Amino acid sequence: MPTPHLATLVETAARTHSGAIAMEDAGRTRGYGELLSDARAIAADIVAARVRSVAVTGERSAALITTVVATVLADVRLVLIDQALPEARRTAMVKESGAELVLTAEPGDGGISAEPAPGAGPAGAEARPGYIFFTSGTTSTPKAVDGRWAGIAHFTTWQRDTFGIGPGDRFAQLTGLSFDVVLRDLFTPLVSGATICVPPRDVATAVGGVPRWLETAGITVVHTVPSLAARWTSVPRDDRSAGDALRLTFFAGEPLPAAAVTGWRERFGATQVVNLYGPTETTLAKFWQDVTEPVPGVQPVGRPLPGTHAALVDGEVWISTPYSTRGYLNAPGEQADRFVGPPAGTADAVFGEEPADAGAGAVWYRTGDLGRLGEHGELNLLGRSDFQVKIDGNRVEPEGIAAALREHPAVRDAVVVAHRRSDGAVRLVCHYAADAGDGDEAELRRWAGERLPAAHVPSTLYRLDELPLTANGKVDRTSLPEPRTPATDVPDESREGLTQSVTEVFRSVLPDAPDRSDADFFRHGGSSLDAADLSVRLLAATGRRLEMSEIYQLRTPRAMAEALRDRPLDSQGGIPRGTHPDRTGLSPQQRRYRSVYLPRVNRSWSNMPALFALPDGTGAAAVEQALRTVIDRHESLRAGFTPADAAADAEGPLTLHQDFTPAGALIFTVATVDLRTLPESEQSARMEELRIAEANTPIEIGRAPLFRATLLLHHGDRATLLWNVHHMVSDGYSQRLLHQELTHLLGGVPERLPELPIGYRDYIAWRERLATDSGAREPHRRYWQEVFAEPYERPLLPARAETEDAARGIAHQFPVPDDLRAEVAAFCREHGTTAFSVYFAAYTLMAHDLYERDDLVIGTPAAGRTRPEFQHLIGNFISLVGIRNRRDGAVGFPALVRALQEVTVRAMEHQDYQYDEVMADIGAAPDDDRFPLTTVFISLVEVPAGQAPGLRTPSHRDLGCEVKFDLMGYLRRAGDMVALDLHTRQGLLSADRLEALAGTFLNHLRTGLKEG
Repeated sequence: MPTPHLATLVETAARTHSGAIAMEDAGRTRGYGELLSDARAIAADIVAARVRSVAVTGERSAALITTVVATVLADVRLVLIDQALPEARRTAMVKESGAELVLTAEPGDGGISAEPAPGAGPAGAEARPGYIFFTSGTTSTPKAVDGRWAGIAHFTTWQRDTFGIGPGDRFAQLTGLSFDVVLRDLFTPLVSGATICVPPRDVATAVGGVPRWLETAGITVVHTVPSLAARWTSVPRDDRSAGDALRLTFFAGEPLPAAAVTGWRERFGATQVVNLYGPTETTLAKFWQDVTEPVPGVQPVGRPLPGTHAALVDGEVWISTPYSTRGYLNAPGEQADRFVGPPAGTADAVFGEEPADAGAGAVWYRTGDLGRLGEHGELNLLGRSDFQVKIDGNRVEPEGIAAALREHPAVRDAVVVAHRRSDGAVRLVCHYAADAGDGDEAELRRWAGERLPAAHVPSTLYRLDELPLTANGKVDRTSLPEPRTPATDVPDESREGLTQSVTEVFRSVLPDAPDRSDADFFRHGGSSLDAADLSVRLLAATGRRLEMSEIYQLRTPRAMAEALRDRPLDSQGGIPRGTHPDRTGLSPQQRRYRSVYLPRVNRSWSNMPALFALPDGTGAAAVEQALRTVIDRHESLRAGFTPADAAADAEGPLTLHQDFTPAGALIFTVATVDLRTLPESEQSARMEELRIAEANTPIEIGRAPLFRATLLLHHGDRATLLWNVHHMVSDGYSQRLLHQELTHLLGGVPERLPELPIGYRDYIAWRERLATDSGAREPHRRYWQEVFAEPYERPLLPARAETEDAARGIAHQFPVPDDLRAEVAAFCREHGTTAFSVYFAAYTLMAHDLYERDDLVIGTPAAGRTRPEFQHLIGNFISLVGIRNRRDGAVGFPALVRALQEVTVRAMEHQDYQYDEVMADIGAAPDDDRFPLTTVFISLVEVPAGQAPGLRTPSHRDLGCEVKFDLMGYLRRAGDMVALDLHTRQGLLSADRLEALAGTFLNHLRTGLKEG
């Protein structure tokens, strides 16, 4: 049976429920009879104006809703435009949609004003009844989607009938007016006899405003997105009872994590929760799933609505329905690419109700979303697969950006290309044609920044007199200048000598930066790790040192060179290489590690297991030979530890000697495990089992070597080294060095390995000499005495009752959403901060909430490689520093970010005074089970860009081994992707609690960025 016209549905509901309240706004109610009468009057005026396309704008109000209904009754095309949008964007939307008349709902009871659309001409026959909404395109003219009222009628009647919506239901009208889903807020209640409730104007900005209004207004149905819901409920309520009026919550628009459902139902315990999915192009929603009792992780979007046929084609979701939109307005190329015929061949899966017209002539919409079916036939979404370039996690269209830049009066032509830098991150480079006097790069960048999202503004802009063309007149991209040699960067006196050297070092750390002395550290994504690396490389190249804090302040190579120009050579001098006895003491880092992690007992959490991919076909003999070469170079891998005094106080850490075995006398073997006898589908799982088993097997420290090596053969010719080393002789940076050297040796590359100017024993001897220089150490000690001048009590999370294997670690990793990463990048450029400082601020607020402490110390590792001699040396160099924050110490999120960045830099500059020394000064006792002084940490981890896909999907993991801390946050960065990996003990926090913490972190991040 065909669905009636939307106007018929509204009129029928008005007659059937004539005594019901249709709208409630600012304390005033309007019945269905009044609504219908007012809407018919406006519709008559529209018909009399002989227009086919009408733009409606104004404040969210009963008057605006009435006007929207009038366009349905008049059977014209509606273009709903949010007044909050920039004027240029609103003007472009009116023009693109072909609107002939603009109706504005005036504030209060000001009525409706009408005026011709600017520059409007006859809309023509193509202006068919329905609606226009715009996608968030990257060009100056957003892409318009041409919708049908039939699609709205189909969805709203399905929603009404499926969930029993009718008189007595009260709908919150919270959706922004720029999004097509606002039509759910309006027409589902109006075809059901329910009431639309317009919230007070300031409800969204008041602390806890939306949840409080939902309760006080007796709202029974709400549509929203997960991130907004999580933000709304992040503020605790005064009483702990759950709201019981809200009976239906519909989530849509982004992935829905279990934590968002759980957090929402803690506030609204009686609500049923439904997850909806459907692109704008297929009308509102085409899939649904009841997730009131959520499954772990991201919730499925479920099964298709009636009249919806779906298929997975090479993993991509395709949708066919007679209730789709007509497609794109004025975008024939995009229309042809996305709205296609039935999939050729056999799809991965076909599901849903096949419409009557789903045969050979049916139209299918290619969503660009990847999906898979669950065991019960429900659809799970896995991300995007389209061709758009990802910049800081945002999908952007280079051609669209180029089109926007061509609108600048001075730009004759432009082309935007994606450039992948050496660390895998993708950045945009724009080449544009303009006259030398008119096409100023800074002006064009400012102009683009006012019209494009921050992630869409090219990192580099190069002016050319003309763009190179091929014989057929197209831009010859192969002839464009290389990104590192812009045509405008003409050498001058400032680029000679020291400035040139600093610029080269700057670009070796930040490959995306242009070859310019005015390139900005923060604009090109500089992090705290980059600042530390840059400091060391500048010391090696110039013999002069810049501290991290100075790099943050100076920002550009030119300013850094000027600061270095008159600076004396580093006073420390080089570290001499000498001959040392086979027995030494410990380095400061080894002593700290022993005192903090292993006061008396050697535990498995000192293991550093890793899986290193090796060249295909590598055998055990070749691995052993390569390892022997590495071990001969790096004496730390030949160290073992024995007590210096077996009669030492049993209450304190034992003093240890370090014994070094000559390379030729070191005995070790490389075991081999051939997994190729297993089915390929089982081999990866078995590798993980072996890694966990290795992680749980302690490495005894009394005799070298303190590592184990196993070659895993799997998946045909592939070879992977299961490597496990004790943390006393290695660190995370050393793990990367080891893998690089093995890959180099096994790959047959003729170049030599980097020369090592010193060995680890030289480092120990140098540190011992520095330890006697009280003048050099005293400033570091005073700094930490100031930090802990006020007593500090270590916070401990309470143990969960009756948890077996309480120290066993669990983890929850979740991505930082695309929009937030883009906002973080923009925040960093504007405020001159690192992204880590921004994430650290949100993490700190989350930790304050978790521990319910206003005074909190959060530990973070310092690489410890503060000199060029350490850069290629395997050993334990890492230090720990404690960042103390008082919740009332900074007002507002931007101030907190700045404060944390400043105190972190200062802590890094005083990292040589070790964590155990700070403990001794303040009287913090060692602990064999939990971390002393503080139990919460955060660490920035750079991972290869090829691992970025693994950061995109939320996951829960059993770490399979013990951990010593209460909470560790690994901020993992791969190319443009960022994810936070939360680790804890299962005896302290559950998987659900970790997921709730993830929501808290994202709420603090999102809310804080709005303050910036």
